[in-house]
Amino acid sequence: MPWHDIYCQLGEESVLDWRQRRDNTNLRYLLEVAADHGVDSATCLANTGLQDASEHLEAIASVELWQELAVIRNLVVQHPSPGIGLQLGRYYHLTSLGLLGYAMLASRTLRDAIDVTSQFRPLSLSICPVKLQPHADGLWMILDESVLPEDARCLVVERGLTAWQCLFSELLQRPFVPLKVDLCVPGTGAPGLYSAHFACAVDTGASRNSMLIAVADLDTPLPLANAMTQRTCASLCQHLCDSLDDIQAPLAHQVMQLLMGRSGQINPAREVAAYLGLSERTLHRRLAEEGYPYRRLDERVRRNLAERLLRDSALGLDSIARQLGYAEAASFSRAFKRWTGLPPDHWRAQRHAEPLEPLINALVHAGSGDMQRA
Repeated sequence: MPWHDIYCQLGEESVLDWRQRRDNTNLRYLLEVAADHGVDSATCLANTGLQDASEHLEAIASVELWQELAVIRNLVVQHPSPGIGLQLGRYYHLTSLGLLGYAMLASRTLRDAIDVTSQFRPLSLSICPVKLQPHADGLWMILDESVLPEDARCLVVERGLTAWQCLFSELLQRPFVPLKVDLCVPGTGAPGLYSAHFACAVDTGASRNSMLIAVADLDTPLPLANAMTQRTCASLCQHLCDSLDDIQAPLAHQVMQLLMGRSGQINPAREVAAYLGLSERTLHRRLAEEGYPYRRLDERVRRNLAERLLRDSALGLDSIARQLGYAEAASFSRAFKRWTGLPPDHWRAQRHAEPLEPLINALVHAGSGDMQRA
């Protein structure tokens, strides 16, 4: 379904920004499950603006939220039976969430990991808003499916609940079994389908879609907890969220997301324009109209990341320069001095940097692709 039809159906008052751009993780998983059920990529991508890339899916680096929803609805038309979302949810792992997944993994308890996901919701892969409700036996996690058209709700809810179960099992390093699961979406299967899948009591006639997590699971110490790593990951997650908070203009917001995801390379405006389906001239004109020249956005992303790495890591200038896409430390130093008025080593000396954990250093050295998922 084309964007303007979805927008009219959901209404301008929708709590979601359906033009929000994310990486291709959800899309890849959807197309893999579709292929398992004999539904080809071209059919799934119909009316999304992505159909021309159906033979070259590796070229689709990111999608807007409405495009993901359109793929979901196309798949449901071809395979309306309940349960496909259960299969889809099994694809999700902590690595699917990038830096947020590492922050969860290093958390002290499952409760703390859930708090991290709530704090940095923009970095999660969920479409539906998630609410937390304390209960005498533990904690309810509730999916608000009301933001979705009815035909998409069953698959999305099944996917979300199953993904939670998979992620929590990884965190605990043992099978996670909820105390109870409630379902209220149209198109669900018989209760036995879900009770067998979740290994707990399931009410398919409930008034909401939710999962009850036991106190014992919530407060179990996680095997890979590391306070320093968790703080560092949370700090970087906050940095990613803060980088977008004050930019409300739609195109500038998209450009910032794209630049953060490609921070390990120099990004000429012509390449960014082509990625967004615009001419370079149109990109510059529209950004100027929004009050955010392209060069200012590009330098803001590189400066923010440079300051974060200088302050919170022990990486050398050569490593930081490479992370930002510079061929040598001297080029980076000149740019940094232009931004801040200080050479990077002098700037760092004023902030008393503390070393990052080896995990974060490894992430930085590996590049920014997996770190910037949103």
